[in-house]
Amino acid sequence: MNPSLLYAIAFSQLHGINLYERKKLINVFGSAMSIYNACKQGGKALMDLELKSVESLLSPWPLKAASEELSTIKKLSIEATCLEDAAYPNRLFQCEDAPTILFSKGNKKWNLPFLISIVGTRNHTLYADKVIQELLEGIQHLNLGVVSGLALGIDGMVHEKACQLKIPNWGVIATGLDSIYPAQHQRLANKMMEMGGILTENTSNTQPLPYQFPKRNRIVAGMTDATIVIESQVQGGSMITAGLARGYNREVFAVPGKITDQKSSGCLALVRSNTAQLYQNPTQLLESLGWEVPDSIMPIQKPLPFELSPICQEILAAIAKQSPIHQDQLANLFNLNIGLLSTHLLTLELNGLILPHGGAFYSIR
Repeated sequence: MNPSLLYAIAFSQLHGINLYERKKLINVFGSAMSIYNACKQGGKALMDLELKSVESLLSPWPLKAASEELSTIKKLSIEATCLEDAAYPNRLFQCEDAPTILFSKGNKKWNLPFLISIVGTRNHTLYADKVIQELLEGIQHLNLGVVSGLALGIDGMVHEKACQLKIPNWGVIATGLDSIYPAQHQRLANKMMEMGGILTENTSNTQPLPYQFPKRNRIVAGMTDATIVIESQVQGGSMITAGLARGYNREVFAVPGKITDQKSSGCLALVRSNTAQLYQNPTQLLESLGWEVPDSIMPIQKPLPFELSPICQEILAAIAKQSPIHQDQLANLFNLNIGLLSTHLLTLELNGLILPHGGAFYSIR
């Protein structure tokens, strides 16, 4: 039995202590075992910290339940990482409400130079599929990892595509690691463990109750440099993740969509409230974050099998350079009224050179 881990698990399960005070105690005493010993000595060392939870700390610790959890961890080959461990996610450590312990399967290379979270709705569109594919392809040159929530929809798609591109990725779940939630993603979770993994702050037998998901979302937001919301309704869980990321002073990006599409209403609200930047393409994302932009992801215009008017060629080049781009930007760029611009855009679309998107955005095909 690992006594240090035993007390860490018991400490994480004590009632009446908030995460801020837990982190403060760990920072002062260095470990849960040291906190326990201080309590056994009468708690005098705790008095100077002006804690609201001294009474809870001095109550009996759940050591029996912690011992049972240790047995489960060993049986299921689960690893535990405490707040004071060097392997603890360094970005998450900066958050005041960081979990005091994380349980994980797979590798623990959470401290890569670059780490982003990508989240979105369960009921996604084909547009989201295309955005995720281009995004991941555009950033895979970096020594980078991806984090999401392993939920159905956008989250699962992100993990699947990251695995296909050999990008390390981690899924944060709202239950314990004794059962994968949702169960449909058990195969995907196994695949992720080959170069990333799954993690949670929850002990075994934790049920997927509604309040567990916002807790999960704070880890998704806190352990990464930036959060990208692909599609979300105004009341979606992704909006909570975006708000948390903003609260942690992390960059937030939102992918635009049709103004009439409820699946994009949350993204538009994030941009409108200045919570998020508008996401346009991998190049713009990398430039905004100050990360390396390789020449290989810059759009290259293919030779045309037919003759285009000079103005159509210029519009096509502009869309290729900044894709997706709004029609108002093109109108301003070329000093064209919307009616004339729409004629040129229709020509490019009918010739299979550009794709229209919701909200009057256009991208290169």
